[in-house]
Amino acid sequence: MKTLRRCFLALTLALALSAGAAAVETSAFDFTDWNQVDYQSQVSILTSLGVVGGYADNSFRPDDPITRAEIAKIVSFLREDTVPQYTTSSYTDTADTWAGDYIEYCSQLGILAGYNGQFRPKDYVTARELAKALLVVLGQDSSAYVGDGWAEAVDEDADALGIYNGYTLARDLYVTRQQACLLISNALQCPVQVEQRDGSMVYILDEMMEPLSLLQYRFKVIPVVGVVEANAQVDLRGGSSLEGNLLHIAGYTKDFQVSEEVANDMSLVGCNVTVYARFFEDYNRIYGVPQVVKDTGYSAGNLHPSELPVVMEYGNLQFGNDTTYYINYERVNRAAIDQLQPQDVLSIFDYQGDNIIDLVLVSRTAAAESTPEDDATAAHS
Repeated sequence: MKTLRRCFLALTLALALSAGAAAVETSAFDFTDWNQVDYQSQVSILTSLGVVGGYADNSFRPDDPITRAEIAKIVSFLREDTVPQYTTSSYTDTADTWAGDYIEYCSQLGILAGYNGQFRPKDYVTARELAKALLVVLGQDSSAYVGDGWAEAVDEDADALGIYNGYTLARDLYVTRQQACLLISNALQCPVQVEQRDGSMVYILDEMMEPLSLLQYRFKVIPVVGVVEANAQVDLRGGSSLEGNLLHIAGYTKDFQVSEEVANDMSLVGCNVTVYARFFEDYNRIYGVPQVVKDTGYSAGNLHPSELPVVMEYGNLQFGNDTTYYINYERVNRAAIDQLQPQDVLSIFDYQGDNIIDLVLVSRTAAAESTPEDDATAAHS
C-alpha cells in the first residue's frame, strides 16, 4: 500500500502546465477560476493524472496562451515519468531555460522542432503544432510532418484520429491552456504505437485484441461505463449512503474513489455514466469527473406528474416488471407512482434503449408529503 501511495503522489506532482510560476498539486474543483473553464471534463482528468496543474494562487488561467516550453514538458510526460539530463543542446536559445531537458528530449524524438537553430521556447503554440506533437507521441512517423505539406498531413491524420474533436477555431491560431487540454485529452483516447527492437512500430493490444489507448498504455486508466447506484448521500441498493468520497457503479464489487464534489453530486445518481478509472488492489480510483452517457438509452428529468404520460407516449416508453421506483431515494412499489403529488419532480431512465423504463426517481418536498387530511387537522389543532 505504501508503494502505491508513493507512486500516486509522484504522479500527481510530476507535471504542471505552467512555466515561471510555482505549480501546486490541486483538485480541478479547487481552482479559483474553475467556473471560467469551458472544458471542465478534460481539464479535470488531466489535472488528476498530473499531466497539468494550476498556479501557486490556485488559479488555472484557462484562457492564457501556452508556450512551446510548456508543451515540451507536457508531451514529454505523456511518454515518460522523467527525461534524461542532457549536457548539450540542439538549439542556441535553450541553454538557460527551465525546460531544456524536455526540449532536447522532444527534439531528438521529432516531437517538436526548432527554427534556424533556435527553439523559441517562449513562443506560443498553434493548435496544429500541438496536434503534430501529439501525433508523434502516439507513434506516428514524424518525417511525415515536415516540408511544405506538413500542415495538410497533420490535419489529415489528426482529423482521422479525433484529436481536433470539439475544437472549432482555425488550426493556425494559438491555443489557450484549456484548448490545449481539449486536444491532449482527445489524444489520450487514441490508440498508441510503440517501437519494437527492430525499429518497427506496432499497436499494443488488450486482452480483447483491441489497441490500447495512450490513456491505458501510459497511465493504466480505462473507461468504465455503468449506472451510479450510490454515493455519499444515498444508496439505491438499500442502506443510507457510502462512507467517504465514493461512488458505487453497478456491476463492480469495489467502490470508486472520487472527489468530495463528485461524491455528493446527486444529479449523477441513477445516471449511466462514463468514468476513467484505475483499479488498485484495495480500491478503485476515478480520474476526472463522470460524464453522463447520452448516446444510448433514454433519460428525462425535471418532469412533473402531469408530464409523465406525455413523455412516455412520445418516447414509446412503458414500465416493466423489473422497473424500480424511489421517492426521495426510498424504495417504493409501483402503486406509489400512481399516487404522485402535483409538486413531485421525476426523473426516468431507460438504460438499454429498449423502451422499458428501468428506474424512476421522485423528489418530493416536505410540503408535498402532507395529505389534505393532515392539513385540515393542522388547521383545527
